[in-house]
Amino acid sequence: MDKFLLWTMLFIIGDFGYVHGVLHLDSECVQVQNSTVETIYQANLKTLLDFVAKNAPLQDGFSNTSVGNGTNRVHGLGWCRGDISPTACFDCLNESISVPLQDCPESKGLVIWSTLCSLRFSNESFFGEVWNRSSSSTYGYARLDDPSVFSRGFSMMEALGTSVPNQPMMFETSVTDVGKDGERYGLGQCSRDVSRSDCEKCLEELLVSYKTYVVNRTGWEMLGVSCGMWYDDVRFYDNSSSLTPTPNPSGGGERLYQKDVILAFVAFLVFQWIA
Repeated sequence: MDKFLLWTMLFIIGDFGYVHGVLHLDSECVQVQNSTVETIYQANLKTLLDFVAKNAPLQDGFSNTSVGNGTNRVHGLGWCRGDISPTACFDCLNESISVPLQDCPESKGLVIWSTLCSLRFSNESFFGEVWNRSSSSTYGYARLDDPSVFSRGFSMMEALGTSVPNQPMMFETSVTDVGKDGERYGLGQCSRDVSRSDCEKCLEELLVSYKTYVVNRTGWEMLGVSCGMWYDDVRFYDNSSSLTPTPNPSGGGERLYQKDVILAFVAFLVFQWIA
């Protein structure tokens, strides 16, 4: 009988960031009993992660592949936010694969997402399946907005949630004029292995799950490994290799910002075999 264990951890990647808590649901890593098998699996995993990190930036920010055979076969994918450069995409994925593998190098599966990229691997095939077991949201230092302005901005995001799945890259940005309060900017994206209908469901689930949490905030993010939504009162999306969403100094909370990636939620999928 196998038991599924999940470890979720908030950690820092980059030069600085703000962390208000670390949640450990479980932190057990499984040691593969056969050292030969362990060596083969780890070699396959390293090959896969290197491939994804190097190829996603060359393939419009998305790459998936499988490496190995039998019990040593590993499946993985990585994707980057559609507005960033290939260099920023590589840097984000490369950072993403290094820290968690040092903490739990023999895990059989992992999902990790951050403000600019997402990564997932497993010893079981999952391509085309939406990850909906965990997600995150933050509004950081975004100030409070006028409720009527927030309502208009959130309606824009809901519209993005229905239009993103129909885009060739499952990525789209939007902007709405809110009069004297300026403009509100939005971005939505899904991992390109999922279907259009699953993409829409994924984005809708984020908006429904976190609307109360971000209500009346001028900026926020809702993130998962299969989709994400970003919103702000300043234009944060660009095609620059040093993308820096500008934080608002007022307010409170946790904001994901910096050159490439600052904070990421990691979920290690660890399998424990019980007799």
